[in-house]
Amino acid sequence: MKTVSTREFYHNTKLVDSLPAGGQLLVTSNGKPKFVVTRSGARPRMTVEMARARAVDLTRSGFDSVAFLRSLKK
Repeated sequence: MKTVSTREFYHNTKLVDSLPAGGQLLVTSNGKPKFVVTRSGARPRMTVEMARARAVDLTRSGFDSVAFLRSLKK
């Protein structure tokens, strides 16, 4: 974990860009830790299988749109 001051963090935003996925950066103020910045990994992409599983069959009567929206939140 790399440690930088608050001033250096705000003036050099490339510090976060240079972190590897899952890497952390500890930001300090007056020598005391203030917060930790963690770089996330790549965003998950929707695959064809996932899209087919979530597809809506509009020919089916009695479609519950609320249940469908709740399933997307999971």
